[in-house]
Amino acid sequence: MNYRALPLECYCGEVPDQILEVGVTSDHHLVIHYWCSACKRVIFSTRTLEECQQLCPQPDRIAEDTSAEDARFLQSLGIASKE
Repeated sequence: MNYRALPLECYCGEVPDQILEVGVTSDHHLVIHYWCSACKRVIFSTRTLEECQQLCPQPDRIAEDTSAEDARFLQSLGIASKE
């Protein structure tokens, strides 16, 4: 699985030490709640579904290409593939 970390920073420019909560809203926004230890602010950062999709990395082509090879290997061990 390939992923990209979401860019998060406070208004003061600091990166959060810890994320307190992650959630979704009824209008399809991702909400990230964190505390900025530098300026002592509570931050609720939101991203739309479109923003999240734009931040997604390209699919991992290597993992896709090896699925047939993995199935053959499992079959050689006597393990049935789910595909």
